[in-house]
Amino acid sequence: MEVTILQAVGIGLVALFAYMVDTFAYAQWDRPIFTCLLVGLVLGDLEQALILGANLELLYMGTMSIGAALPPDIYTGGILGVAFAIVTGTGVEGAITLCLPIASLALAVKQFLYTFFRGYCTHRADHYAALGDADGVARMHLFSLLMWIPMAILVGIAFYSGSSAVEAILNAIPAFIMNGISVASGMIPALGFAMLTKLTMTKKTIPFLFLGFAIVAYLGVDVTGVAIFGMIAAVVAVYFTKPNSALAVEEREDDDNEF
Repeated sequence: MEVTILQAVGIGLVALFAYMVDTFAYAQWDRPIFTCLLVGLVLGDLEQALILGANLELLYMGTMSIGAALPPDIYTGGILGVAFAIVTGTGVEGAITLCLPIASLALAVKQFLYTFFRGYCTHRADHYAALGDADGVARMHLFSLLMWIPMAILVGIAFYSGSSAVEAILNAIPAFIMNGISVASGMIPALGFAMLTKLTMTKKTIPFLFLGFAIVAYLGVDVTGVAIFGMIAAVVAVYFTKPNSALAVEEREDDDNEF
């Protein structure tokens, strides 16, 4: 598939849209499950883009920023991974092969921009704050958003100039490696859910986890049905149960009223 300049510009705009997610409150439209939709519209292969985006979303499901430690750039990795996989026709294996190194490289570029460009904006904002100039602080906040423009341009250029090179690299990869990646891609859903479960599992939530497993295993309920049961269980747990201390106070009040 030959890449046009218009498609490269479109991919760059998709990247810019994803990078600006924090500007309009974090609505998670930067995730691969959504950006793949836009990539599919740009490249004219919506079905394949949705399939690839869903697989990459499972790969990145458990990633998060903790303090100053940033995970690989899932925005760039997801966008270019899906775009290159569609262009080269390599499917899920190609998307996974490309997204991880792309995401790691994009993280290095972002760290550079964060250190120098946003570092400058932060110091200037501190200066305006010391002077009591709220408008100056706001200007520095808006000015710091300009760092995403060169990132988006780099994404567009990388897509336009890299498709043939990436296709040549993928063709040079031995078949057994691609087969291994295919097998590994089948394990990604389990890995993503395991990472997510590790973050959310507590003594209070473990019973609900096994309850959902039992409903699927013994009753054959699909994912939508389990989600409905889970929502009902959450409502019951939150609104129809009370802490022991509150319950004890109410019981004492009832006893006082009886006399």
